[in-house]
Amino acid sequence: MMKFKKFFNEMKKRFKILFTVFIMLMFSSCGDNETHVINTVHEDGSVNRKVTVKTTDKKDFIQKNSRVPVDSTWRIEITYDINENKDTVWLLTADKHFDSVEEINEEYDKDKGSNRALKRSADFTKSFKWFTTVFRYTETIEKILTIDCPMSDFLTGEELKFAYLPGKIRGDLKNGPDSVRIKEMEERIDRKSEEWLWTCEFRQWVEVFYDLFGDNPDLGITRDEMRSRESEFAQLMTGDDNNNDEGANLDSLFATVVGEDFVKTFKTEIDSAGSVVDTIDSPFWGASKYDMEIRMPGRIIASNGYAEIDPDSDNGGGILWTVKGDYFLTETYEMWAESKVNNYFIWIITGLFILFVSSGLIFYHRKAKSS
Repeated sequence: MMKFKKFFNEMKKRFKILFTVFIMLMFSSCGDNETHVINTVHEDGSVNRKVTVKTTDKKDFIQKNSRVPVDSTWRIEITYDINENKDTVWLLTADKHFDSVEEINEEYDKDKGSNRALKRSADFTKSFKWFTTVFRYTETIEKILTIDCPMSDFLTGEELKFAYLPGKIRGDLKNGPDSVRIKEMEERIDRKSEEWLWTCEFRQWVEVFYDLFGDNPDLGITRDEMRSRESEFAQLMTGDDNNNDEGANLDSLFATVVGEDFVKTFKTEIDSAGSVVDTIDSPFWGASKYDMEIRMPGRIIASNGYAEIDPDSDNGGGILWTVKGDYFLTETYEMWAESKVNNYFIWIITGLFILFVSSGLIFYHRKAKSS
């Protein structure tokens, strides 16, 4: 049982660290490492990618700490400044032209940075609509866990929308006239998110355990019966007494949910399933947050992101998302934007064709009258 206890103790420690960082950065406009990725998409499917990293620790610039793939093939510039606290703030600016999204995907596959365990990909499509051409660019991160446990089952529509807001936008709301309500909603989201996370972990453990050992005739508890106890487990793990006691006996907590006899009889199997779950969700605990911006050719007509106004832009900015582990723990996270451009040459050709046909009809009717 020691492995199981160690597993859940480690999970709890990681969760506390995660939420401490989350609370610190939720409304902050700056952090130890601010990474911003700008994808400027062109009509031919090529992409100019620009990455900026702002940090107080220059070690963040080494490849293993990079949140997106940046290597020696990029054009890189490093500058620094002294902030109001007399700290040295370093700024790395890197840019590179990609002829296609396939080249971006190759860099994702070769990534050796802090997010190397994430399965990321880019996609570009172009659709000819006669008078217009529609472009769609997508950045996708595959989900980490194998089970279904969407955040929408725990958060209201308003809370879910708030949870997906980029940090910069949340910061503006925190400092705005509705700041009291925003803080209260943040606290609710923190509580519900903790319950969601422990539900995900228990649900994943149940699936792994029964996939591995479900054919044991001595189990005495069916998969569905075990699933029905996830809410009880989440409540125990997030209860006030447990939160205030880091040394809480997690063996007893788990035994309360599944039964002491079950724990004693199947401690080896429980440990094995816990180790598998720890391996599965390790990319989540190690994911490093960054912002993703997409700038499209022509006029943006649809997106699931948020408008970004950036002074460092000929087009006034693009569409913004924040990339962080919560978003792709149990659901594939897709960031997409669509735009369109007018095909003026088609308008001209169509106009000339209409003029030609009209002229032909006029000529035909005149000729018919004169006959």
